[in-house]
Amino acid sequence: MATNWPSIFRSSSGRVYSLADQGLQGIANIVAMSALGRHLVPAQFGAVGVAIGIYYFVFGFHRSLVIIPYITEHYDSLGAAADRRYHSNWWWYGVCTSLILSAILGLLALTLQFVCAWYPAWRWGITPLALGALMTPPLVWAEHVRRWLYKIERPDGAALAALIYAALLVCGAIVLPRFQLDALGGALAWVAAGLGASLIPLAVLRPGAFDSAASLACLARHRAFASWLALNNLPYSFFSSATVVVLIGMINGPLAAAVFTAARTLTNPAVSIMSAVDSIDKPRAARALAQQGEAGLRNSVHKTRMLLIAVTGAYLALVAVLAPILLDLVYHGKYADISAEMRLIALSIFLFCLNQPSETLLIVLRASRTLFVTRTLTAAVTIAALALGSRHGTMGMAVAVVAAQAANLLFLAIAEFIVERRHRPSAGLA
Repeated sequence: MATNWPSIFRSSSGRVYSLADQGLQGIANIVAMSALGRHLVPAQFGAVGVAIGIYYFVFGFHRSLVIIPYITEHYDSLGAAADRRYHSNWWWYGVCTSLILSAILGLLALTLQFVCAWYPAWRWGITPLALGALMTPPLVWAEHVRRWLYKIERPDGAALAALIYAALLVCGAIVLPRFQLDALGGALAWVAAGLGASLIPLAVLRPGAFDSAASLACLARHRAFASWLALNNLPYSFFSSATVVVLIGMINGPLAAAVFTAARTLTNPAVSIMSAVDSIDKPRAARALAQQGEAGLRNSVHKTRMLLIAVTGAYLALVAVLAPILLDLVYHGKYADISAEMRLIALSIFLFCLNQPSETLLIVLRASRTLFVTRTLTAAVTIAALALGSRHGTMGMAVAVVAAQAANLLFLAIAEFIVERRHRPSAGLA
């Protein structure tokens, strides 16, 4: 599909633009969370962190039902008109899914408000659920637009969208709390960033009119695959680096969530790097399997793994060494006593990044059921580890997160070995 992006953004270097895309978002998130961490009391800061975790939880379902089937579906260009219809159908299907997910969060917030009449200690969860419902549609739209741009091989457009996102997020996080000094003021910064990063590129992409039958056909083509991926999201949410904060908040309350959010903010650029690599390498792995068979897929996954070890490992090692300095610089001493926890969280993020190539292999081989088994086992380990670790405060929970990611790495290595041995070109779901 032809687009009219400014010529200064045209380049064949997809991975460079992908890294710029995620780098801008990662830096913006650090600056925004730093501003909020300085100005909000820990309970309100923790509520923002949990709200973001809730968003990532529901986004996991959107990613399973919409994004992964979309980016791994091979599509040959049939001309501008047909291309526009194809991408528009996926877009509107994604919009409908995001609104349903947001409505579910809103209903959960209302339900919890009634439940709190009997369990008042749960009242703190109402605000994160409500804010998650508010943040979900614009942030999901921004992610879908980003994937659309990569699908049509315009990573330059994705980098431009990331620049818009970063500018709006940073400005919002600095300005909005001056008028609304609570979790809502912080969440509105993400709402503004998501709207800007989606609506402005959509003016160029110009999706066609909504066609309900054609949009539902996107799901119909991948119903079994998408259903298993969506089911996979349930156990995944218990140990994902983005959503485990919700579980920590449920077990130890908003203050523990605030500590984890503060530490994770400084390690999050590694996850951004991983996402940038994944944006390019997951579709590339699918092409490698189609064109070169299993050997091509293994080679693609191996290259991704080596790249992630080098890049994320270097960044996280630097964060671990400079932990006290970074915490003081970013939060002005407000979270100065969590250096040890941050080092452990950095290790857990490194393990999390190493898990991604194995998951790519299982997804590309449509081994959704096998992936579900590994995630269920890891979820069980995570819940047990956090329950035990909660007795030892934030340090115990940090150790638990590391143990969960190490267990996931082991389970995925076993699954990868099994699936590679039994896979054949004609195989369906593993």
